[in-house]
Amino acid sequence: MNNYQRIKLPYELNELEWVISFKTMYYHYNILHKNYEVKLLETLRGTEIMEQFPTLENLMENLAQLPEEIKDDVRFFGGGLINHNFFFAHLTKFKPEQKERERTEKISPDLLNLIQEKFGSLEKLKKELVKSALKVRGSGWTWLVLNKKGELKIINTTNQDGPWSLHLRPLIAIDVWEHAYYLDYGANRKEYVEKLLELLLNWEYISQSYQSYIS
Repeated sequence: MNNYQRIKLPYELNELEWVISFKTMYYHYNILHKNYEVKLLETLRGTEIMEQFPTLENLMENLAQLPEEIKDDVRFFGGGLINHNFFFAHLTKFKPEQKERERTEKISPDLLNLIQEKFGSLEKLKKELVKSALKVRGSGWTWLVLNKKGELKIINTTNQDGPWSLHLRPLIAIDVWEHAYYLDYGANRKEYVEKLLELLLNWEYISQSYQSYIS
C-alpha cells in the first residue's frame, strides 16, 4: 500500500480560523493540493515507479534515479503533494482560549532540549524561522529539519522542493507561496508566519516525528 495521495485533514477546514480562513483552506487543500495528487498520478501512469518506490518519501529521496522525461514533473507535483501532506498534518485546530504554555507543553523533553541547545529557546527558534521565511524570494518553503547527525537546521527551498531529496527530515514546514496567505494577509507574510508558529503548530505531532527519525 503506497501513500501517493493527499492526507485526510485531522481537523475541519474552518478550524484554523483566526489564522487561516476557511476560504484559504478550501482553495489550498481542495483545489491546489488535490491538483498535485492528480498531476503526479498522471505523470506516473504507465510506469512502474510506484512499485519501485513504494512510498512518496522513497520517491522524493530518489529523484536522481527517475527517467529524465518525467523527473521535473515528479519533482514539482510529487514535491507539492508531500510538502502539503506534512504541512497540513503538523498543524492543529485553533483554540482561542488555549494559553501558549498549553500549546507547547506537548513538546518532548528531548526535542525541547535540542531546540534550546541549538537556538537558545523556543521563542528564539520561532524568530529565526520568521527571519528565514522572509528571505524566500518568490515561491517556496521554510523548514526546520533534522540532518543525519541528529542536528537541527533551518533551510529554505524553492518552488515545491523539500527536505526529502536533500536527505533531511522535516519537523516544521512553513508554506510561503502566496496562495497560503495572500487572501488573509495580503503582502504581510511576516504576520502570517508569526501566527502560524504561535498558534497552529501541533507539537505532539512534531515530537512524534522527531522520535521516529531518531529511533
